[in-house]
Amino acid sequence: MTATFAQVAAEHDASSVPRMPVPLPHEIVADHVDGEVRARFLTPDDPDWTNDGAATWTTGHVSGLTYSHTSGSDQLVLHNRGAHELGVLSTPELPSTDGTVFTHLPVGSSVDLPVAESHILQAARAGGRPVLVGQIVCGRDPESTEPLFTLDGPVPDEVDWSAADPEDVYWKPGDIDFGAPTAPQFVFADPFAHGVHHTRIDGEVAIHNRGDSQVAVLTVGIDGPLDLVIARPGESVPVPPGDVVCYVQAPRTDCSPTLLGVMWLRGGELMPSVLPIPSRRDHLDYHYLTPWSADWDCGYPQQIHLDPEASGVTYQYRAGADRMTIRNTGDEAIAVIYNRDGERVVAEVTAGSRMTFPVCADADTGQVFSVVGERVDSRPGRSASFASSGAVIPGTRGKPGTATNYGSVVIMLGTVVYSAVPKKNLYLAWSDRRRWLRRATV
Repeated sequence: MTATFAQVAAEHDASSVPRMPVPLPHEIVADHVDGEVRARFLTPDDPDWTNDGAATWTTGHVSGLTYSHTSGSDQLVLHNRGAHELGVLSTPELPSTDGTVFTHLPVGSSVDLPVAESHILQAARAGGRPVLVGQIVCGRDPESTEPLFTLDGPVPDEVDWSAADPEDVYWKPGDIDFGAPTAPQFVFADPFAHGVHHTRIDGEVAIHNRGDSQVAVLTVGIDGPLDLVIARPGESVPVPPGDVVCYVQAPRTDCSPTLLGVMWLRGGELMPSVLPIPSRRDHLDYHYLTPWSADWDCGYPQQIHLDPEASGVTYQYRAGADRMTIRNTGDEAIAVIYNRDGERVVAEVTAGSRMTFPVCADADTGQVFSVVGERVDSRPGRSASFASSGAVIPGTRGKPGTATNYGSVVIMLGTVVYSAVPKKNLYLAWSDRRRWLRRATV
């Protein structure tokens, strides 16, 4: 373990960066795989594949994997920045394996996975046996529908560090200031301003980049460094289970490593850190007005009213339907506040995406969907610093700016009774879908 682990992660006793979410990429849609690829992986037409899956699995490791996911949708894109190709078996509905589809994920590619309840990740066969490296279960988080990743991460000395960071801008093994007897001169930056936060679903952790520049996650285990994964804007990094420390970094500043935060996991539990990574709840509170915000009761006169039509914010609802869609075709993220099972929840809808919400069509009271925009004039926090003793002095969180809103959509008895948000024509929405499918298959 490096000296910096004790000095930065386990110590218990800047200017703001503009945040501009980016639409999900669709670089590759894998709907055709040749015979040579199929021979290297387990596929649904393989004799080893049965109604119970495969009985001949052996285990392996995966590195350099990130994903993009549109909140509230079934859309999931995998990005393979590791050194080895991967295969994915996507099963529409468990426990049956009917309709399972195979997708190839070459090195350096991004693949839009088919809609499925479960995805099995595999490396190329070893000794003729399929190699299991992880599983994805979709929609496990009820608030964000974020997928649950369970991965077998790399072991020490398995990753080519120079290949993982070809531009050599992140702190990693092999650098002159990594693993030295004295800690490097870290530069600390505000994770809120960079749009970085984490989620935890059923004990599995992911780190999300919702800023406008790439970040990197260096994972260190008990036996040494394990992986360095670079996440572009809009991407997320699943953290393999185990006792690990994650150093979340921005590119170096004047040659010094730049830390956004340090996450320490032990026995599946999130441990205290002097440089904590914000939770999803903290992230939403900093960027939007939420029910748990200190200014939740500020009232409309204290908010900035935005023009939904000019910003590309619309809704789609058919009378009597059990769902309603909010679309965001603008350049900035929005959030929707609504009631689910008697509790207020907040869903973030990134730029260029949409989200579908449940509606009780026979409810005789109004169901309110409030659309809010990003806060303005937020004040950056004070970054962490080093004391004269060498100890890290924790930073302070920035102050959220003025709340903004686009208005609400209210539905009662299956009918929209009020809306400050313009309605999107169903034919236009269908045309948008056709154009998206046409682009995805090019």
